[in-house]
Amino acid sequence: MNPHPRKTQRAVLAAAGAAALALFLSACSSATVASESDPTEPAADATSSLQVAYDGVVGAPATDTVPVTPDLTAWIVSCGEFSTTCAAPSAGALEAAGSIGWDASVCDGELNPDGWGNCIRQGIAAAADVIITIGQDCGAVSGALQEAATAGITTINVGGLDCEEPLYSGTIQMLDGYSYDEYWEEVGTLQAEWLIGKTDGAAKLLAIEFNDTQWGPLIAKGLTDRLADCEGCEIVGSVQLSNSDLATGALPQKFSTALLQHADANAVAVPIDGWFLAGLAQAINASGRSDELNVIGNFGSIPNWEVIRSNGGQDATVASAAEWNGWAGVDAALRVLAGQDLVPAGIGLQVVDADTNLPAAGQPFVYTPAIDFKADYQAIWEN
Repeated sequence: MNPHPRKTQRAVLAAAGAAALALFLSACSSATVASESDPTEPAADATSSLQVAYDGVVGAPATDTVPVTPDLTAWIVSCGEFSTTCAAPSAGALEAAGSIGWDASVCDGELNPDGWGNCIRQGIAAAADVIITIGQDCGAVSGALQEAATAGITTINVGGLDCEEPLYSGTIQMLDGYSYDEYWEEVGTLQAEWLIGKTDGAAKLLAIEFNDTQWGPLIAKGLTDRLADCEGCEIVGSVQLSNSDLATGALPQKFSTALLQHADANAVAVPIDGWFLAGLAQAINASGRSDELNVIGNFGSIPNWEVIRSNGGQDATVASAAEWNGWAGVDAALRVLAGQDLVPAGIGLQVVDADTNLPAAGQPFVYTPAIDFKADYQAIWEN
């Protein structure tokens, strides 16, 4: 992978600033990718790092029309309804499927591969026409996917990685020009840009390792690679957390112990926003260090906006429109059924904090400037 083209673009974005980007975006249609998907140059100083984080990389749904295959049954496999990071995209897929008249159901995968496989098999038993998985890598459910293929069911992978010999009928490409690896590394890069900006180029990071998915280490790579270019930044410690820690309730205590062991940390990057709602935010507040820690997450959800807004233990997140993932899954299913090539979903990334890009209370994330992805999809789905 050659990162240099995107590096050049990031330098340009940082120099141009928010006003120039907003002017550019306002001149484009809703289907235009606002920021071409190439890696970009690390920002020269803390101020420009923040602007790079807030600008992020922005896309839009496709404009190519696709016919709606009517009267189908869709089975949506959530990675785990306990986590808003899984529940919100699943709800988006349920809404999108309902909007075209499909009979759709959500199955709770309960944050473990056995649950994911069981849900896929329930979809097979229910004679579903389409199975959409949210946040599951092929390797964890390969047996169930082979059974679905044998049953002639269309399977769509949202947010996960297919097997080397593909088993899914279609896998979502999140953003035009980004490979799977590059997209998730960009999440970590944007986390780093915000931390560099907020610490004035002196981030002392407590790193969280999440290895349950393919994308967890990729986020960590983007984060650490960017911090390596920051002369005054360093990683002062790490802690490994997992879905099983979340399921057993051990996650807050493991994090609290690591935070206590690394009193010099002034920065924390969390790979999953749902963890804040499962005790991490409370642990940060209980530490008495909330005001000195700069804490950023990933994904975003309506409950997380309120934690950010209230200075409740999370300060920022790399946000994407969670429900868009589900709508993109339905769009991909329609294209597979119609014999069309899949198109990039256009799901961009922007950093949200209490001062910038934060949605109004109770509202989902829609980007700055706003993108009405639901209307865009409905305009190209032909009944």
